[in-house]
Amino acid sequence: MATLLATPPAAAQWPPDSLQNLKVLPKTTSVTEIVGIMRGFASGLGVRCIHCHVGEDPNDLSTTNFVSDEKVEKRKAREMLRMVQTINNDLLAAIPERSDPPVEVTCSTCHHGVTKPIDIRAILAETATTHGVDSVTAQYEAMREQYYGSDSYDFSTFMLANVAEQIWRQAPNVAFAIIEYNLERYPADQQTFVTLAQIYQRMGDREALITTLERGIEAMPDNQFFKQMLEQVRGN
Repeated sequence: MATLLATPPAAAQWPPDSLQNLKVLPKTTSVTEIVGIMRGFASGLGVRCIHCHVGEDPNDLSTTNFVSDEKVEKRKAREMLRMVQTINNDLLAAIPERSDPPVEVTCSTCHHGVTKPIDIRAILAETATTHGVDSVTAQYEAMREQYYGSDSYDFSTFMLANVAEQIWRQAPNVAFAIIEYNLERYPADQQTFVTLAQIYQRMGDREALITTLERGIEAMPDNQFFKQMLEQVRGN
């Protein structure tokens, strides 16, 4: 990724005896250290070596050209490594009373095992406003199937409600459909009902707000928050 590990493929040697084309990490870095660093990159981004390096078989590193700078992903990785070094060595170092040992940024801090560190809410909101509710629910199901149990994305019970809150002004019908979809999955999720109630409140739709609070109470009979809010709305 940010450095090169081996001689050209013709040498067919893995691991290499020496390093070539180091441009960011110190030239005194050992082969063993480089291998460990690269494994950290791969784990942090959820990729294999050939994501950044020229090669066809991720299971046969002797055929991978680690020296080549051909792939743009490798050139990007170098800049990302420089960014991380700046954050850790300059910016975080200026924080007063840091913990000991100090917390440092790594690839995983942002990427969490995916190549593009984009929040799932932004991904789903884009799909929702562009393609509609069927596409966004299908995308959510596919992402949940692939990533649930990892730390890549947030699959908390109210995450889709957050998506709906982001898009309700642009696509209100889609936002309401997303919330109903989430309530099918989590019929007693308080935050989802709160989000729906807040949207109706902002719209000035008193009847829909009352209906939402009544639904919340039906789903959660002991929820005093909804009961108090309903009394306030009916009293106005």
